[in-house]
Amino acid sequence: MYKNIISGNFSKSASSYDDHAEVQKECARKLLTLIKRKHFPRILEIGCGTGVYTHMLSKKYSDSEIVALDISDEMIKIAREKVPKEGIDFISADGEQIEVDGKFDLITSNASFQWFENLGTALRLFAGSLAEDGLLCFSMYGPETFKELEEVFKHHFGRRRWLSSAKFNSREETEERLKKHFKDFDIKEEHFTVDFFSLWDFLRNIKHTGTRGEGLSGDIFLGKYMMRELERTYIDKFGGIKATHHVYFCKAKL
Repeated sequence: MYKNIISGNFSKSASSYDDHAEVQKECARKLLTLIKRKHFPRILEIGCGTGVYTHMLSKKYSDSEIVALDISDEMIKIAREKVPKEGIDFISADGEQIEVDGKFDLITSNASFQWFENLGTALRLFAGSLAEDGLLCFSMYGPETFKELEEVFKHHFGRRRWLSSAKFNSREETEERLKKHFKDFDIKEEHFTVDFFSLWDFLRNIKHTGTRGEGLSGDIFLGKYMMRELERTYIDKFGGIKATHHVYFCKAKL
């Protein structure tokens, strides 16, 4: 993953993210229900974005010290305005290269680990940053995300991986990486489906949430006539403009 491109896309979508990220918000709510412990003195949130999940964490763990970081400066600016609470330290930083003092009782993240260049290296870093009896709990997108759009592109432009989401870690790859650094872990897998009025609406949603990653992997011109062809194929294959969000919910202990 090219971090500068991904960071730029999220920065551009910072002001529109909250209005279009309904699935990400649902994932945050579900992720929070998986964390059963009632108290964590120190919490580290990776990829806090505009602070949607940060706000939920701060309400559930109101007495905790929270360090929340994101690679996008623009996202961090909005998060600071949205959650102006004492005890929360927002930092603009790359989650794969954290340099925060001390250990954390909970390290958590909603829908950001799929953008990492090396998930295994990041998990090793997080394992080393956990306190004794600490917990890692995160949601992460899988490679079936936007699988319908990927299939439509393959139908028209050839069989290759066109979308960044097609390169996301599989469940087996995620399990293998967790196993190297954590003795105990659990992965739950879910698929969320969103319907759109048109292909344009779907692509606009991707743009407004910053979830296009590196963009298309090939040089494709999506003009008016090509968009009509793509939409026709989409509807023929799937009965409408549907978008799958493939999500892993993971918990791990040392």
